[in-house]
Amino acid sequence: MEAYRIGDHIVAADTEEDARHFYKEEVGKEAPAEIEELSVSLEVPAGEGQTATIRDLMNKVMDERCAWLRMGVPCELHWPFIIAKLK
Repeated sequence: MEAYRIGDHIVAADTEEDARHFYKEEVGKEAPAEIEELSVSLEVPAGEGQTATIRDLMNKVMDERCAWLRMGVPCELHWPFIIAKLK
């Protein structure tokens, strides 16, 4: 998965097209014409005044999804998700 900055959100998705579609469905706005692909090494807000790399936050969500799969709960492993919201 890759990370894309769309407005004030950072979205993880397999492709830019997936990120745009997810952003429109989840946030309810059209994505701007230009969106930025971010390095997974970039540090972003992680709540409670903490920061973490995009890679760490992506891995956390993927680990949670894998845990659901191991428990037999259907889960789309590569479904896009919001990594962080920037202020």
